[in-house]
Amino acid sequence: MQKIKEFIEGVRKEMAKVSWPSQQELIDNTIIVVVFTIIISAFIFGVDQVYSTILGAIYQ
Repeated sequence: MQKIKEFIEGVRKEMAKVSWPSQQELIDNTIIVVVFTIIISAFIFGVDQVYSTILGAIYQ
C-alpha cells in the first residue's frame, strides 16, 4: 500500500511540472492537425485515383 501512495505522490509531483497549453494554443494546434490531415488525405486520394486509372487502362 505504501508503494502505491509513493507512486501517486510521484505522479502528482511530475504532473505539476508539466507545461499545459492554453486553450487558444490547443485550438490552433487542433486546426493545424485537421487541415494537414485533410490535405494529406486529398493527396493520397488523388495519387490512388491516378494509379487506379493507369492500372485499369493497362489491365483492360
